[in-house]
Amino acid sequence: MGILIAGYYGYRNWGDEGSLATLLQVLPREAVCVLSGDPAFTEAIYGVRALPRTELRAVRRAVRESDALIFGGGSLLQDATSLRSLLYYLALIRWGLQAHGRVLLVGQGVGPLRRGVSRRLTANLLRRVPFLSVRDADTARLLEQIGVRGATVDADLTWALEPQPSQVELEAHARWVGVAPRLWKDAPVQQAFASLCRAMQADGYRALLIPMQESQDRALCEAIAAESGAQTLPPPQHPAQLLGVMARLEAMIAMRLHGAIFAASAGAPVLCVAYDPKVDALAAQIDAPTVPLHALQTEMLQAWEAFPRETLRTRLQQTAPALKSAACGLLERVLQVCIGSP
Repeated sequence: MGILIAGYYGYRNWGDEGSLATLLQVLPREAVCVLSGDPAFTEAIYGVRALPRTELRAVRRAVRESDALIFGGGSLLQDATSLRSLLYYLALIRWGLQAHGRVLLVGQGVGPLRRGVSRRLTANLLRRVPFLSVRDADTARLLEQIGVRGATVDADLTWALEPQPSQVELEAHARWVGVAPRLWKDAPVQQAFASLCRAMQADGYRALLIPMQESQDRALCEAIAAESGAQTLPPPQHPAQLLGVMARLEAMIAMRLHGAIFAASAGAPVLCVAYDPKVDALAAQIDAPTVPLHALQTEMLQAWEAFPRETLRTRLQQTAPALKSAACGLLERVLQVCIGSP
């Protein structure tokens, strides 16, 4: 079969879709099959073969017949979403190790692993994985804590995503600021972001709400837009089109991790809402300020008013190239393992 790629694909989560698109920049598409929540979407967008990720008999057969199994980007090994999700990916890893041993975890963000059983199962399998690449130092430390050593610290794959032109034409002379919220438990996300958008627009900026996961974020963004008068970005045809949008931004306020990564990659300074350790890890990588989730309503406007856009833009010119280089080097290693001599 060739190369089987597993991840959270087919769900219009543009960060995960961007990770897949980045891998397909270097891998031969005719040799690739992708496990997807929407195979027709994946095949149409990327020109590869796709299989339904929930049809476990077909998935296990595909793993057995593959020459290499890649887990491409994202936070796949975590139990915050559900234990079931973690067990699904661990089963794929085990099948890949049994089938051929050529299992690649590429630019992964592992954790949180809140349950003891999660930590034990993950550690037992990852100790056997020959290609273990993580996207930040926090993930490497977590792996060491559970007894997994030898992971290389690289970068999120999407730092190497090649941009495409924006899917929309934004008003040329407007001062656009991107906003990428997400719902999280009982946090007052809609109220806080609506207040932020109103404040930005009162200062002469244009707030552009960017749904980074269509199924979860679009309704939220449209509700914030209705309250604040902000504009909501229509969905892209390809994740790399979002980089074309980000290049037009003067700044980005992001709760979504890849909203922040895409903006920073395009050179826009970022203010992060730290709802998850992965966001804190990114903020440390690019030296970006953060707003803690518990203080969303009280500190968001203050953080925006104090946001040092030009200083942060200058810092990005120093930090982003190294992350892009790390992601490109990671792609080269993946290609060598998958296409080079066995």
